[in-house]
Amino acid sequence: MVRLFVYGTLKRGGRNHGLVADRLQGVIPGFVEGYRLFHLEKGRPYPYPGMVPGPGRVYGEVLLLPEEVLPLIDDLEDEGVEYQRRRVTVQTEKGPLEAWTYLYLGDLSQAVPLPEGVWPIVEP
Repeated sequence: MVRLFVYGTLKRGGRNHGLVADRLQGVIPGFVEGYRLFHLEKGRPYPYPGMVPGPGRVYGEVLLLPEEVLPLIDDLEDEGVEYQRRRVTVQTEKGPLEAWTYLYLGDLSQAVPLPEGVWPIVEP
């Protein structure tokens, strides 16, 4: 089992959550320190967030998933091109947990900063 910290379209209720919903073994709300969140609208046919290192806090969920799901998520996130999978420490009510997450690698010049660290689920 792997832990995956998600902060956008893979969260419960998000556009891409269906990719993992039937394999989900648990969900733990939490946040990461030392990261900033941005709202992005270019590069995909729908809005999505990007998290980058920097001062701040980003809220999301730790999804407990079987390890074979990671290549599927790597493909979704265009791992190594648009996002990079990295380990982070997530603060949860159960204490700190190590988890994978995806950090945004793209251009932020037209991105909207989200200083509150929460990306809204806004579906068309």
